[in-house]
Amino acid sequence: MHQVIMVRHAETAWNRVRRYYTGRDDPALTPAGEMEASLLGPHLAAYRDARVLCSPALRARRTAELAGLRADVGPELREWSFRLRDGHTVDDGCRLAPCRHDVWNSALLPGACAGECLPEVAARADRVLDRARGVLADGRDVVLVTHGNFIRILTARWLGLPAGAGAHLALRTASIGRLAVYDARPSLLGWNFTPASDVLPPAAGGPLEPVTRPPRPLRRTVPGRPEGRGRSASGGADAAGGQGR
Repeated sequence: MHQVIMVRHAETAWNRVRRYYTGRDDPALTPAGEMEASLLGPHLAAYRDARVLCSPALRARRTAELAGLRADVGPELREWSFRLRDGHTVDDGCRLAPCRHDVWNSALLPGACAGECLPEVAARADRVLDRARGVLADGRDVVLVTHGNFIRILTARWLGLPAGAGAHLALRTASIGRLAVYDARPSLLGWNFTPASDVLPPAAGGPLEPVTRPPRPLRRTVPGRPEGRGRSASGGADAAGGQGR
């Protein structure tokens, strides 16, 4: 069973404050993000011969590098660009100009947005998935190193859902999700598996401190029996986690 492995980039300072991506700036990983990215390596080792595509953003390329992946840049894997004012955050609730609407509302026409509206991003995600299906048909896995919102839309579209359904798919930074065709149906095999969940955050936002339990490596198994929450990217589904960009 060949799979599409989706890797969200590791933490940036913007993720800590839930700041929207404007489409212009490209924040670097924080020190904690660098550690998160390095922890991905053992879990992605089985996919180093896969077709690996990466967003052109610095935070995504650095995540791929620290995870031990040799990736080709795929411009269509860039994050959804809202082109909002600097400092606009998720908690503002899109009350500030030029937004003033729910960006996940697929009924909005493209002209209603300062940047990309949901239908435009969905069309881009569909093109990425068409390319991935071609690679799967040739007998190879695909790894996509990209961004939170874009992964949420990719997943919704793979499952045949409206792109707006991605609003309900929260995931952490430096997380792994897995898509495949299972029992002849497009399926979600794993979601929000985060190796960094095996480290403890500090009390006041400093570097992450490792705990004594080592992270479990990703296991390539065919799904057939339930896996525990947060167990491994081969089958564990952990839907908790922060929203971010």
